[in-house]
Amino acid sequence: MKKDNIEKTFERLSLEQRIQHGFMILSFTLLSVTGIPMRFPEVSWLKYIYFFFGGLQGARIVHRISAVIMILLGLYHLYYIFRLLVINRFNVWKAWPMVPTLKDAKDWWSTSLYYFGLRDKLPLYDRFNFREKFDYFAVFWGVPVMMFSGLILWFPVFFGNLLPNIAIPMAFIAHSDEAVLAISAIVVWHFYNVHYNPDKFPGSTVWLDGKLTEEEIIKEHP
Repeated sequence: MKKDNIEKTFERLSLEQRIQHGFMILSFTLLSVTGIPMRFPEVSWLKYIYFFFGGLQGARIVHRISAVIMILLGLYHLYYIFRLLVINRFNVWKAWPMVPTLKDAKDWWSTSLYYFGLRDKLPLYDRFNFREKFDYFAVFWGVPVMMFSGLILWFPVFFGNLLPNIAIPMAFIAHSDEAVLAISAIVVWHFYNVHYNPDKFPGSTVWLDGKLTEEEIIKEHP
């Protein structure tokens, strides 16, 4: 709805949330760009990426600095969600609206039926739909895996003296495969749902200004 040609908007993401998201974009992008050539050394053209970082050694430094940023961000986010829990007097459902519920499972099923042509309309999504919750918890799964496996690879002598011999090969597999999975999920799943789908193209600006219009709220989160 508009009044005097000014469209009503609602805050979707607070400034604090947008800052956290910004640091995640920065660290994830740098980790991906500097890490993929290490994961696929047989792809010759990937080596040219390292020219932007002053060679392999420079790329490693950027990779590790970015890793520290992501780890610190993860720790800050744990503090952030605990703070929300305290503010909301330990009411989990009010403090953490990203926690999956039975409605999310029903919405997923109803959405699947809609896209198969077996349902006339999409379900009425809540404040966060099942796609957004999937995105959110993918980070909760991915960051600890990348963090622990990455630290083992960063300090192989230290951890090699503490852990079984198989630990370092397992860390390499976990780190490299989780990286490929994470990049694929961002490019295929997250980017499409947030930016590339016909309702959002050429891209959502909510990650910049934190706002959704009344029309978007009614359509996406009634």
